[in-house]
Amino acid sequence: MGAGLFAGLIPSLASQAPEIEDELNSAAQAAVVAIQDYASWLENEVIPNAAGEFPVGVEYFETLLSENHMVDWDVDWLLEKGYELYDSTLEEMEALAEQIDPTKSAKDMVESIKDDHPTAEGLLDAYRAAMQSARQFVIDHDLVTIPENEELKIIETPMFWRNQIPYAAYLQPGLLDEVQEGIFVVTPVNPDDPPEQQEEKLRGHPNDDLPIISLHEAYPGHHLQLTVANLNKSLPRLMGGLLSTLFIEGWAFYCEEMMEQQGFINKPIQRLARLQAQLWRASRIIVDVSLHTGKMEYEEAVQFMVDKANLEPSDARVEVNRYTKSPTQPMSYLMGKHEIMQIVDEYRTRYPDHSLKQMHDAIVAGGSLPPRLLRKRLFERQTTDD
Repeated sequence: MGAGLFAGLIPSLASQAPEIEDELNSAAQAAVVAIQDYASWLENEVIPNAAGEFPVGVEYFETLLSENHMVDWDVDWLLEKGYELYDSTLEEMEALAEQIDPTKSAKDMVESIKDDHPTAEGLLDAYRAAMQSARQFVIDHDLVTIPENEELKIIETPMFWRNQIPYAAYLQPGLLDEVQEGIFVVTPVNPDDPPEQQEEKLRGHPNDDLPIISLHEAYPGHHLQLTVANLNKSLPRLMGGLLSTLFIEGWAFYCEEMMEQQGFINKPIQRLARLQAQLWRASRIIVDVSLHTGKMEYEEAVQFMVDKANLEPSDARVEVNRYTKSPTQPMSYLMGKHEIMQIVDEYRTRYPDHSLKQMHDAIVAGGSLPPRLLRKRLFERQTTDD
């Protein structure tokens, strides 16, 4: 991964600075050699003697929940909540599938959705079109203010990162950058893979999912929220998202259902795809807790994501690889959405005359605060934003 960064990405960036291109490329090649030497040492000296395990255990997991995310959940409650959300989402999916086609189960429909996908060559353009459509919908329906200093590029996921991102992801701009340019990465098909593996990868990008993924990563999801967050002049506010992902992921996931309610996701089969995305996030809660508290082994987790979250096997393995390294992050999507929806309900009760745009602008204006602090800012602050 690291060698790929210096061998691939740095030379492409260096070409944009010709006055120091040779110096950058020389340094990058030296870094590649050093990383390869280090990797060889790890493989031949460290791994054969390593005896550690990745699960962090109950105590540390609950410490992360308390200290980073500022919630009072314990692992038993969180695991039970994950199963509860999984079951209720699956019930919604089955009811909707019954309306669409009584002869098929929700799972069968989800699999059939995957059959309709872009070509390998047209994958990025399909995402660009979906992203632009979501952005225009936000503007046309006046859902939230889009800041003036933002830009967003969609590119292929760099090679060194593809073993961690099965579908798509968002890289936010620098906290103090004058122009807030985000990067939306999409993991493409490897042209060297056998045809069946290429098809499996494309099935992870079905056309009915693209609007949902695009609004989640771009507008009004991650890109919009994080560029607004970077407008804060307070350095603690700017740094607020580094510990807790509960609001960041929760906001983007909240936007999926909100954009369905507003009409952007307007076909029944797309609603099913949106619920499938929620089933996947509920599965993340279960696997996140189970992996790190010893209730589930790695291979069990991979199979769970295939059987219960309806992921392709190769994508499920990439997903679980990430979960092993980031305890409490996988649960933050659906649990964060759950917290934000409670805040939305309270906001509407307190300020019934405010528009949807006023509410959304107020919610994102505080930066990437954990929901506990967001509540204080929205409902308890007096005369200061500090």
